[in-house]
Amino acid sequence: MQLADNRTLEDPQTESIEKIAKEASHNAVKNAFNHGRSVTIQQGGYIVKKYPNGHIEVIRKVENSSVTPEKRRYQL
Repeated sequence: MQLADNRTLEDPQTESIEKIAKEASHNAVKNAFNHGRSVTIQQGGYIVKKYPNGHIEVIRKVENSSVTPEKRRYQL
């Protein structure tokens, strides 16, 4: 919902979608690690590959990222 001063008010459906998406992402990473596979993610200002043993390999720096890793907003 959009407020008059361009702030948004979170509705229960959006909060539910965010929770489901976060849980699905967590499960996908856990599943990949359990099968000995790496995952590629954005971490801070970088694209990195994380391995099950904890090793992290920097792929590249992200310039002008449109996604802020600390806070994600999902819209349908």
